[in-house]
Amino acid sequence: MSHGQTLSVSRAAEPVGGTAFASALWLVLGLGIVIRVVLAFTTHGQAYDLQSFALVDSALHAHVFGVYHQLDNFPLPPYGRWPYPPGFFAFIVPLASVARATGLAFTGLIRVPASLADAGIAWLVQDYLGWRGYSHRARLAAAALVALGPSFAAISGYHGQIDSVAILPAVAAAYVWMRSGSDRRGYWAGALIGAGAAIKTVPILMVLALLPTARSWREAVRLIVPAVAIPLATFAPWLILDGPGKSLVWTYRGGPGLGGISLLTDPALPLTPFAGAHETVHGLTQAVFDQARWITGVALVCAAGWLARYRPPAVLAAVLLWLTVWVFGVTFFLQYLVWGLPFLIMAGYLRQVLALQLAVLPATVISYTTGTAHWEVWLLYTVPMILFWLGSVAGLVAVAQRVARGSQRRAVRGATELPA
Repeated sequence: MSHGQTLSVSRAAEPVGGTAFASALWLVLGLGIVIRVVLAFTTHGQAYDLQSFALVDSALHAHVFGVYHQLDNFPLPPYGRWPYPPGFFAFIVPLASVARATGLAFTGLIRVPASLADAGIAWLVQDYLGWRGYSHRARLAAAALVALGPSFAAISGYHGQIDSVAILPAVAAAYVWMRSGSDRRGYWAGALIGAGAAIKTVPILMVLALLPTARSWREAVRLIVPAVAIPLATFAPWLILDGPGKSLVWTYRGGPGLGGISLLTDPALPLTPFAGAHETVHGLTQAVFDQARWITGVALVCAAGWLARYRPPAVLAAVLLWLTVWVFGVTFFLQYLVWGLPFLIMAGYLRQVLALQLAVLPATVISYTTGTAHWEVWLLYTVPMILFWLGSVAGLVAVAQRVARGSQRRAVRGATELPA
């Protein structure tokens, strides 16, 4: 992805509003919501995750500050049902009450927040591009990549995962940070990141994307404090009162073999969940899985150092961070795409995001299909996911180079503007 490629959909000086554009935009957003709601109430979704929501609701009613001990205190796989902070509890309880009062399926209702979050992400990314001067056509394309994008719709409307709910505040944080000139932007951005991290821990990484362009150490503190304090305060009652299972929130590593480095070390592992094979995790795969935090953590430290040195705009910094996660993550689930795709769109990589979603579409289909043959798993899941990883490597290198070049251009421009 070179700098020239980022402007893959032309920009033009167009008015921000416009009746035709607004109508088309709301049509795209509305259609995206309708597709997801239909999926939510007409499909079984990913049974394990959807059942987990119901189990959390039951556990909260049985012993509100014993949820993690009840659901996550197991020594054997799959270890636990809720390896996340408690922020999403605020959705589970009322939606379960609505299901009981109305007779609507809880497994459908619980997918609505993520479906609406996708619409929120779609609106933010297109509005941000409008602020940057992109054309109405490009903005509609950006919104459609989220609202109608198969990677987003499958995770929110079918699977039932909550990654969109967690990443929406992080997208809003980058939006506020880039667009606001207020001295209080640090508070707002930090609070938004903290709100996302109270639902899933990963949005906290956005602090690393925003911090290099803080205008002072005071603004850096204003960013960091709420980003850390909000999830900590949300989790505090369970940290104090709950049992041993709560440790899964910070020890959870996903599952090996479905993507990332662990797929490279043993490409046959997807045959177990998708084709009923009996592959086991051992050898090099087990070794890298055991060291997953160190592998990804060291890579993120290096990425943070690169960002601190070159200080790119927050959106481009976020792209580099999420590409680092995709490349150096030992494990990878398809919902992890939701973490990075909005920032790629905001950075102008529209065609690349479309190509990426199409490339992993076969893997998405295989993930939710039963009775799959071994050759189908190899051809439609393993190969696309390895190609996705290789593409992420190429993207990471290109973005790192773009970050460095951008810093050099700013330095040259600053030198030419010095008074004689």
